[in-house]
Amino acid sequence: MPKSHVQMLNGDQALAYGALASGVKLVTTYPGSPSLGTVETLIKFARDHDIHVEWSSNEKVAIEMGIGASIAGRRALVCTKSVGMNLMVDPLMALNLTPVKGGLVILLGDDPGAYGSQNDQDTRPLALMLAMPMIEPAHPAEGYAMIQEAFSISERFNTAVIIRETRSFTQQVASVTMANENYPDVNLGFERQPWRFVPVPKNAVAKHKELHAMLTNISQWADNAPYNKITGAGSRGIVAAGFVYQKLMDVLETEMPEDIQVLKLSTLHPLPKTVISNFLATSDEALILEENEPFVEIQIKALAHDLNSRIKIFGKQSNHVLREGELYRWQIQAALSRFIPKFVPAKGFLQANESEEFPKKESFCSDAGYDKILNLLDAAAESVEQELVLIGDPGCLVTVANRLDAKYAIGSAVGVADGISKTGIEERAVALFGDSAFFHTSIPAICNAAHNRSDIIMIVLDNASTASTGHQPHPGIGKNAMGQEAPKLSIGQIAHACGVNRVHTVEYNDIDSKLTNTFEKTLKRRELALVIVQTKPAN
Repeated sequence: MPKSHVQMLNGDQALAYGALASGVKLVTTYPGSPSLGTVETLIKFARDHDIHVEWSSNEKVAIEMGIGASIAGRRALVCTKSVGMNLMVDPLMALNLTPVKGGLVILLGDDPGAYGSQNDQDTRPLALMLAMPMIEPAHPAEGYAMIQEAFSISERFNTAVIIRETRSFTQQVASVTMANENYPDVNLGFERQPWRFVPVPKNAVAKHKELHAMLTNISQWADNAPYNKITGAGSRGIVAAGFVYQKLMDVLETEMPEDIQVLKLSTLHPLPKTVISNFLATSDEALILEENEPFVEIQIKALAHDLNSRIKIFGKQSNHVLREGELYRWQIQAALSRFIPKFVPAKGFLQANESEEFPKKESFCSDAGYDKILNLLDAAAESVEQELVLIGDPGCLVTVANRLDAKYAIGSAVGVADGISKTGIEERAVALFGDSAFFHTSIPAICNAAHNRSDIIMIVLDNASTASTGHQPHPGIGKNAMGQEAPKLSIGQIAHACGVNRVHTVEYNDIDSKLTNTFEKTLKRRELALVIVQTKPAN
């Protein structure tokens, strides 16, 4: 058998195979795209390779699971989308002070263009705050190699490593050369080491100092990483960060204009300062191509200042490149036309054809039927002469977003509605959220509402799955990520335990006959109540 073989893979699959080749033992996530596809690929191999894969109740739990596996000396992969990374920051801000043991890699799916997110967030700046290395592959083959390198440097430098990807990267398909060898079983073992994993006030400053020393050491790795390279020669330079490099190559069609050099940049934090310094020293002008915020641009400008370089740097801050949304190839082409005199693109990309670059997105909410439920709620409110203020969660509620008064992060509907209710407003505050959101982060807000004698109405739209991302299971389903039977937790019983005395369940077959009446009875009583509406037939 040959030592390797070539296979056509998309970015999701390449990262999954790379994790498999790394000997990953634990894979955790809360469903969210991008990054979800990598988990779904690994689920197919989990049984044969003795990997524990789970859809965790939320991202904070997912990263804490990964930390636990690392302490035990095993390799762990934690996958998340941009807004999920926000939830992970709390434990990560302590993890950065405790040297990890088993390799811990965070696969971060950013969503420039907000194709499936409530914001157009650039998560890269979190790497600076977390003081954790962040790298980004430019193509699937690099993703396959990079995630293996990430596990190695995680153990070498005792730090979690963040791999950033975007939705467009996950759908890029290319040939990847993969090893045929048996996948390793990496086990560094558990060992009690006093204070290693215990940051407290008396050692936090000392650990902070050690963290900075680690970053200094990993900066040397970044300078020698094979993923950063300079091609071409000339007084004008272009820096292309992560997957944007592939887009740049598509625009140039591998034909480098004269007097141009390109820096392919994949180690986003810490930056490879020696490589960038050499690049700046041979350029009079530079154009920085990256998506969303001028993250790389600002850092390169600071480095140029420290070097007393007179180079002119262009990018988002000079309006050569937009700061909002995905960076499309026609925008790169337009930026090059402004930056390079007499630039003639090898292939024309037009703004009118921008939609051709949109990553494909499957909708799982087309049959959610939430309009009907809100119509029944409105009818009930009218019958009891009440005005409602509707607060929703992300997910399939996006199908009725035009009818909501507010919508923020997953799990936030209860808290926001409760805050509104405490102002003496005449309208009745109603929180609407899904069953997966209930287990995600709604429970603490429900406990708070019960403890503080709230009178809001909470409506759980029970899809019997995490519907908006592809119907993955959650703790209320009765099966796990592997399709195995698991304890089925009751939303109603948990709400009762939190102190909600009035809990009503309307089954799918009874929506037409009972839901309006249930809403009316609930609205008439000024007390905290939960209505569970089964929007799908019970299994």
